Amino acid sequence: MNPSKRGFGRAVVMGGSIAGLLSARVLSEHFEKVVILERERLPDGPEQRKAVPQGRHIHAMLEAGLKVLEELFPGLLEELEAGGADRIDMGRDAAWFHFGAWKPRFVSGYETILCSRPYLEWKVRGRIVALPNVELRQGYAVQGLLTEGPGGRVTGVKVEGPDGEETLAADLVVDATGRGSRAPQWLEQLGYGRPEEEQVGIELAYTSRFYERPAHSRNDWKSLALYARAPDSWRSGFLANVEGGRWIVSLSGYFGDHPPTDEAGFLEFTRGLPTPHIHEALRGAKPLTQPVMHKIPTSRWLHFERMPRFPDGFVLLGDSVCALNPVYGQGMTVISLGARRLGECLAAQARSTPGNLQGLSRRFQKGLARSIGLSWMLATTMDLIYPRTRGKRPPGLKLLQWSIGNLVDLTSLDEASCERFYRVLHLRGGLEVLLQPKLALALAAYSLKSLFVPLAQRVNLDRMPRAPGIRTPAGGERMDTAA
Repeated sequence: MNPSKRGFGRAVVMGGSIAGLLSARVLSEHFEKVVILERERLPDGPEQRKAVPQGRHIHAMLEAGLKVLEELFPGLLEELEAGGADRIDMGRDAAWFHFGAWKPRFVSGYETILCSRPYLEWKVRGRIVALPNVELRQGYAVQGLLTEGPGGRVTGVKVEGPDGEETLAADLVVDATGRGSRAPQWLEQLGYGRPEEEQVGIELAYTSRFYERPAHSRNDWKSLALYARAPDSWRSGFLANVEGGRWIVSLSGYFGDHPPTDEAGFLEFTRGLPTPHIHEALRGAKPLTQPVMHKIPTSRWLHFERMPRFPDGFVLLGDSVCALNPVYGQGMTVISLGARRLGECLAAQARSTPGNLQGLSRRFQKGLARSIGLSWMLATTMDLIYPRTRGKRPPGLKLLQWSIGNLVDLTSLDEASCERFYRVLHLRGGLEVLLQPKLALALAAYSLKSLFVPLAQRVNLDRMPRAPGIRTPAGGERMDTAA
């Protein structure tokens, strides 16, 4: 955008991780100056950060998130691929054992990028700091919000930096500090009250490590996901190619059944996964790092959009608002869509009231809640199947869980249904996709059949489907484990 056409003065972004970086990118088109405040000293390369403990674990960027990256950073995906990341078709290149059965393998048209979180963040950060009107300040911790008196609009932030305390004025402050956000306390101190908080207690833990990718692997997949089927099991495992010729392997378990961080225990845990494929793959792979654990006790959503009063000049997005169960791989995509929505709200504001941000904050938070709703519903509905999960169970939940369970089963048996499911999963469409007549009729027929014939009697649970166009090696039925 031509700098002379930027309609607003200065924006401050709290947090220099993915949510903060993407926010800064959209803000750069509308503000003369964007300042990112990051309390940590950032590495020069794709290295793990202490302030992002989840960065050591597997991440996914779904199709809708990839589209946002392409829009904001032209050429970024090609740059990631050139550095060793794999851009894959989810139907063809990912082998997915989902809630009791394998998904069919076909060219779906829904893509993701396989790389580590630090690598993606490093590449995005490089694009951001190259923008002429963006400044990244490291070693700055935000201590509070500045306002125009009690109950007034937010006018900046109080910070503790390398040279002591200072204030920084801003037309808009963005909180992208994640689960540790102090916004609820700040808003309460300013007289706005606290947001309603929705929690689902899952007592989840991830344990992850990197392996050297076997040079002569006979796998026909680039990503392997083994999901537990609630409520009978709660161990899941994920393996994916990442840059540097490596595999990242993340194991997860609910309710204290957490993957160990010792060498023998980590491998032994894989024996309890829904299928033996990850265990078989790792037996011949060389570990490169020690197993590291990260605990997620709850999924939680802070409903800022429901607050009776909310200050102008302040918005929140990412995990500061909603932290989803990472098992479902939606987090970074929801963050990306939130950043894009912020850009859309700013563009609309510039057209309707040039130079004036009044009303933007509330409109954005309400719109963001609509973006979050589908992902939250799908994730928490499945987690609440477990009797030990803590959380509110609304009327009709069991019927909804039965319907979603039947839909998931159907998508393992029918390619057309699976494609529509991917469309919703990748946030390219809402629940209306699942209500199309053909799928609705197929689901009704399947649901009736499921009352009499269990899924296990209708599918081969042991044989992994082959990718399209891949021949079975002579003398063997399977080619899904490392040589």
